[in-house]
Amino acid sequence: MATVGVQWDSQYEFNVDAFHKFVGDPDVGKAIEALKRANDIFDIIEPQETQHSQILQWLLNPREGHGQGDAIFKDFLTAAWDNLTDDGDGPNVEFFEHWTPARISLTGFHSILVLREYPIETGNHLDFFIVDPVNHFIIVVENKYRAKQENAQLYRYRKSVEKLVSQNPAFKNYSVALIALDKGRSRNLKLPEMKKYWVYLDYSWLEAGASRAEAQLRRGNKSANLLISYCQRQSGYMPQAESDADYILSKLAREYRGLLEPLADARMAPLGTGENLALNSAASHMWVFAQHHPELVSRLTRLKNLSFVKSEFERDFPNHNFDCEINNLSINVFDNAWLGYMQQDKTGTTRWPFHLRARLLAPSSPDNDADTDDDDQEPADGAANGASLDCYTVLIVYHEHCVESGKASRVHRAMVQEFKELASGRQNAGVRRIARIKGVAEGDLYRELQLRYRQLLSVLERA
Repeated sequence: MATVGVQWDSQYEFNVDAFHKFVGDPDVGKAIEALKRANDIFDIIEPQETQHSQILQWLLNPREGHGQGDAIFKDFLTAAWDNLTDDGDGPNVEFFEHWTPARISLTGFHSILVLREYPIETGNHLDFFIVDPVNHFIIVVENKYRAKQENAQLYRYRKSVEKLVSQNPAFKNYSVALIALDKGRSRNLKLPEMKKYWVYLDYSWLEAGASRAEAQLRRGNKSANLLISYCQRQSGYMPQAESDADYILSKLAREYRGLLEPLADARMAPLGTGENLALNSAASHMWVFAQHHPELVSRLTRLKNLSFVKSEFERDFPNHNFDCEINNLSINVFDNAWLGYMQQDKTGTTRWPFHLRARLLAPSSPDNDADTDDDDQEPADGAANGASLDCYTVLIVYHEHCVESGKASRVHRAMVQEFKELASGRQNAGVRRIARIKGVAEGDLYRELQLRYRQLLSVLERA
């Protein structure tokens, strides 16, 4: 097959026949169409903080035309109840003792008033002041979009709200909740004021609204488009169409791996003197293709070699939530349903108690997956040099001492019953690697991982 040197500054070459096959691949056409989101206004504009507050006001108002009624406000209130910390104090504790998820679901909130930039004292404006004259409550929301919460500001707002409520007879017998909202930037801040007196929320509560809106859109509610776009952007929610696009992209990245780096170079190469516009070479065709479809190229070239494994798991197990650690040489797969089995070991380290692993090693490399206590070693970056595709090792990693103590003995008995090799070897090892198979071709990789995943599911069902 013909190869051609890339015309712009690059150390890479690409297979011309593979490039032509790539351009004509039906999956490339599907991916290009899937990545066209002209109906998504947030691909075109980036709202500033004031606009975000305006959109949130629109979403929380049950009388607006988004078609959700008070469901989004209920999502918000339920998420706040769920995030109330045990060591909280002040009005939030009393508020959410009354407003439980059950009560929230049975109550109508069409009477709420969602006031934005509400002035309470000179220089103090609340981002949201939500008052319900029927259910007799006030909710104060401090919303940060690009910034982090500040202890002094939260303290000042709380004191201002306390003064406002105590001095206004209209608010007598009203309950009060204080909520600090941002995109997750303040999650790990140790702010005494926020920890004790405010409920902290990120934007993930919007995911439920996006999911409902998708269902409404299928039933013909066109106004749901804006709601879907905004909610999925802020919450990280991935609609099915986006998931399908990721699956196609992972297949393409796997099949055309040799084209990814040249395509990335082509996308970043400047127009220069315009020689690539002549379309007189395969390299110039690649440059124009990359300029025409920059999002496709960008998404493809960000994918790791083994990203297809995660996509295959998500496609075959749509109701499961997988956490994957991926680099170009290995992948570790963990089902988040197993989080309930986790605990710290005696050194204070928290690890996944069991997970799937596949890693690529050069034929001459030693077996780095031997039973040692070092579970963090990775093959060197050069390990894949000269490696064949029939060089994957697939196994299950089992940290017996990281299984929650109330479940550990039952889990271990079931593991020994399923994996006979646990009866031999180092019984005091910090980590055991079991169900190991070497020399797995890339085409068989997912099948072998899925087989071991089903074995683990079976073990945990019996435990």
